[in-house]
Amino acid sequence: MDHLAVANWMFVCVNTGEDGDTPEAPKPVPRPGNEDEDEDEGREGADRNGPNTPAGEGEGVSPHAIARFFG
Repeated sequence: MDHLAVANWMFVCVNTGEDGDTPEAPKPVPRPGNEDEDEDEGREGADRNGPNTPAGEGEGVSPHAIARFFG
């Protein structure tokens, strides 16, 4: 989604006249867990469900893990 928004923004920028105002760059789509990403960066390897945790054990996938997967 973010790449499509940037591509559309670039298209508009390139096709705008020289005297025209350049549109503001798009903001990234919010993702789960990004609001507290600064706090999570200090806990490397602290995810409860790492790659070595068998399925069904632990408390589920953390929002930080989901954001890292898709981000």
